Amino acid sequence: MNSIYEQVTNAIINQLEQGIVPWCKPWVCNGQILSYATGKQYSLLNRMLLTEPGEYASFLEVQKAGGRIRKGAKASRIYFCKPLVKEFEIEKDGVITKEEKITFIFKAYCVFHISSCTDLKPRWQKEPKKESENKIDENAERIVQNYIGRENINITHKAEDIAFFSPSRNMVQLPPINMFKSSNSYYETLFHELGHSTGTPNRLNRFTDAPEPFGSASYSKEELVAEMVASFALAQLGLDTKTTHNSNAAYIKNWLEHIRGNAQLVINAASKAEKAANFIMGVKTE
Repeated sequence: MNSIYEQVTNAIINQLEQGIVPWCKPWVCNGQILSYATGKQYSLLNRMLLTEPGEYASFLEVQKAGGRIRKGAKASRIYFCKPLVKEFEIEKDGVITKEEKITFIFKAYCVFHISSCTDLKPRWQKEPKKESENKIDENAERIVQNYIGRENINITHKAEDIAFFSPSRNMVQLPPINMFKSSNSYYETLFHELGHSTGTPNRLNRFTDAPEPFGSASYSKEELVAEMVASFALAQLGLDTKTTHNSNAAYIKNWLEHIRGNAQLVINAASKAEKAANFIMGVKTE
């Protein structure tokens, strides 16, 4: 299992070293990454590993569809990753509390981009929505309103240079949409903060009782989850966003330092982020 963690981590590090933030680009900026066989999007983790948007198929799926793989075409390795949650009890000072430990079952397999195949054409690909001039997106708003209504979360807009989620007040604050460079950038920020909101004890319970100090390992892990939630949500909605993170050297350097020091960080964060995004969207998973 350690080799799988290392393979995934090294792939992410390689992209970051090239100036690419894999949870923001390309699977948000340039379109969806789908299974040719089913039309379904790959898991969040695999979308980070597949660097070119479009449809992918395994060798057998290409053969079954009557296609052939071009000579010299390179396969991409992806992973079936199933989290297993084990509960156990801890007794401290006469008080018994329940804790969870997450482990993963992995299966690696190879896929080819459809452009690497002859006699095959994309079956499912749709063009991403282009950025609009700070207009409300009805699909995004429907998801947001359903979620905050279900969870009694307040959204406050203030003309201030700050965006945050307050667990104690169950509130998200961010600037109004007309202060953003685009409406899609607004929704990226909003879903980032809503991602944080899923971590409270009454929801997905990622937070500890004490607030995490800025720059700490726990703070960074939660920030990575929220980053991925925002990108996952926008990808699901087909919203295109050219985030400034991709050209921000300090941002990339920060994540390189954290990921190099923790081989399990990306896989754990991706699992939690996909769970959080589905929670926001009201998608029930097994």
